[in-house]
Amino acid sequence: MPVALARPTRTVALTAALALGLAACGSSDSSNSSSTSNGSSASTSGAAAQATGPVTVKDAQGRSVKVAANPGKVVVLDWSVARSLTQLGVPIAALPKASGELPADMAALKSVKTVGTLFEPDYEAIAELEPDLIIIGGRSGNAKVLKEMTKISPNVIDMSVREDDATKHLSAVSDQYKTLASIWGKSSQADTHLASMNKAIGDVRTKATNAGGTTMFVQVSGSKVGAYGPGSRFGTVWTDFGFKPVNAPLKSDGGHGDEINQEFFLKYNPSRVLVLDRSRTIGESAKPALDVLNSGLVNKTDAAKNKKISTVDGFSWYLATDTPLSYIAAANDLAKVL
Repeated sequence: MPVALARPTRTVALTAALALGLAACGSSDSSNSSSTSNGSSASTSGAAAQATGPVTVKDAQGRSVKVAANPGKVVVLDWSVARSLTQLGVPIAALPKASGELPADMAALKSVKTVGTLFEPDYEAIAELEPDLIIIGGRSGNAKVLKEMTKISPNVIDMSVREDDATKHLSAVSDQYKTLASIWGKSSQADTHLASMNKAIGDVRTKATNAGGTTMFVQVSGSKVGAYGPGSRFGTVWTDFGFKPVNAPLKSDGGHGDEINQEFFLKYNPSRVLVLDRSRTIGESAKPALDVLNSGLVNKTDAAKNKKISTVDGFSWYLATDTPLSYIAAANDLAKVL
């Protein structure tokens, strides 16, 4: 019996969620992550949101950087930030080379100049652009890259979302998004987009609570399978979306998960399984994730019997996790197994 996929009729289309983002209005809680000030916090200051003057950004490396309002030539070295700025309608002058396909909402970025990779930026090419603002974050958000970028321009900010408390991570994402929006005077749009994100999450959380059962999240990389639990890089499944985890001794931190075998699935017998195909996400040639999981033991689980095993959008879950559209895509993925 082959691994059974979730039924597509249960999928909440991401395009519909994007449309919702243009109609809703709202805000989100604050946190201790990146914040903005122009006399006060960007999340509370109307003056900062208008971007009529310089905006002081406290970035993820603890620096306070005064950023001129509405910078024109922007280099972005983080996919979460790139997706956020694209949603806000902010032009991007240069990006890292994509390792896989970009989602439809970022299709226009395919023609944008590339300047190295997330791990190895092309500093010479960036310098030649004479950017007004350089934004690093995530995989490029480290002291080494920051040091090199400040040799090119003093206008560099690290917009990584770093929050050790999993219950506060979503709030930190919201604050980072508001910070970015305030630089270009787009706080109103940000509130609308965040309201759409929160609604999508809330809708799935309600259904997940009522559905019961347990949920497992696994990442397949080549032939290796790793399982993740609450507190891990994919902890949003349980913390924000309200699913119940399997009763397994999984790591509560770290980015690599626990390597598991096929017996693990049968032992903990999840009601549903979400699968991230890492190889496909980063453009590697490998056996498809569902084929790797297609075994007699996995197929004996409740998840397989009830067609509740489904792949997720790798770009949103692995490359650009900290932005509203990726949370909406995550909600779409999770709805498929409810």
